[in-house]
Amino acid sequence: MHKTLHKLGAGLAVFAAALAVGVGLNATTASAAGNKVADISQYQGNINWSKASKDLKYAIIRVQHGSIGDPGYIVDTKSNVNANGAYQNGVPFGQYMFAEFTSVKDAKQEAKDFYKRSNSHTKFFALDEEKRMPGAKGKEQTYVNAWLKTMRSLTDKPLIMYSGEWYANSNNLNFSKFDGSWIAKYSSTKPSVAGTSVDLWQYTSKGRVDGIRGNVDLNKVLNRSVVDSWFSGSNASTSAANYYTTATGVNGLQAKKTVYQYTSTSFTKNKRTSKVKTGTKLAVTGVAKNSKGAYRFQLSNGNYVTANQAFVSTY
Repeated sequence: MHKTLHKLGAGLAVFAAALAVGVGLNATTASAAGNKVADISQYQGNINWSKASKDLKYAIIRVQHGSIGDPGYIVDTKSNVNANGAYQNGVPFGQYMFAEFTSVKDAKQEAKDFYKRSNSHTKFFALDEEKRMPGAKGKEQTYVNAWLKTMRSLTDKPLIMYSGEWYANSNNLNFSKFDGSWIAKYSSTKPSVAGTSVDLWQYTSKGRVDGIRGNVDLNKVLNRSVVDSWFSGSNASTSAANYYTTATGVNGLQAKKTVYQYTSTSFTKNKRTSKVKTGTKLAVTGVAKNSKGAYRFQLSNGNYVTANQAFVSTY
């Protein structure tokens, strides 16, 4: 990711790189042989994807940095080369953009440019939000919300937000409307961000991957069902994850993350009714399975919420 953030963790990165990377395999969506999760840009040069696929499970590939007029603006020269290399060698991948938002209009335009430049085989889109531009004080979340709303209008694929632990907490970033969180902290201790659980942890900028010369960012999966859902190209709340399949002995549920109520087991935008905040308890009357094999809890008011164990717990 951003070189400034990398420098912040340099003193601890060597220790962190020695830690094992343990992630689970979703055999129905991945054929890569390795177990590492790396984020990649043009700075990794020419990648031997045949070799890398034997060391990688997942990849996250940069598309752009900022927009025209921003310091350091660039469209990643290896974006499609890397995306096609990953796809051809069976490595599921998502794509990310580094934000340099200066206004709501700018955030919307960066989203449109990002989507237009993305590869058709990408499984998800990630917003790299770690740099505050001059004049953006107090408006960071407003810009993030504008980007997110624009992307939701363009795609149904999962949308993830990346940030450094310090930056996310200092700017009170709200991850609740995203489909997951990806946090950088170059340390031996897991990152902690107020108001959200961390799904993917970027723990070093000095990792190594076969087929890639030099250092590369490596990540640890902290919430397997959620992260696997990104790389299957499904929204985490409807992915083939660990579901509660029965309501026997269940009186109610509690939201572990922000979820939504729907009037149907088909979770489409026009069926969404209301947001359920983290910690909220709801009465349950049964479980239903939709046509795509996803389980939903039916609530006492007749609406439905996900039965994905990554998002709700029962009591």
